[in-house]
Amino acid sequence: MDNKIHIRPVRASDAERIWEIGLQDDVLPYVLYTPSMRLETVQEQFAKPQPNSHQFVAEIDGRVVGHIGLSVFQGRRAHIGYLYLFVDTAAHGQGVGTAMLKKVIDLADNWLRLERLELGVLSHNPRAQQLYERVGFVVEGRKVGANFSQGRFVDEILMARLRPGGELANRQTK
Repeated sequence: MDNKIHIRPVRASDAERIWEIGLQDDVLPYVLYTPSMRLETVQEQFAKPQPNSHQFVAEIDGRVVGHIGLSVFQGRRAHIGYLYLFVDTAAHGQGVGTAMLKKVIDLADNWLRLERLELGVLSHNPRAQQLYERVGFVVEGRKVGANFSQGRFVDEILMARLRPGGELANRQTK
């Protein structure tokens, strides 16, 4: 295995593999899946994608090992995208999350001209928070007890990244 990471747009045929990753013991506590998430639910989402949804997968040696999604808001929030990602347990620490984030950040900055990217990370997932910080996200707040995972309430840390050189980033530095 050469571990070369390939990022490509998601296909409907990726649904089962993405569902499998989301249910892994080391992934499930950090995503919004429940242990009873049905494959058919994920397949339906991929069969009828929303027009403002942009999704990619990461592959190593032709096997899907990660999934990232970016949803662009509408109307007066059309300058904002919300993202999520998760990575196969076996590929943790191999740069998959970073590669997927760079792909989506390029899409947001250079194709969609988004000014702001937002995400939420659960407080019991410090490795993910560090990953987001490495690519320019900063903590903006905390939603106390916003999620329920493994029998307990977990805080959600709110993070955002402003497009460098963009109007919002320029306002922030003044």
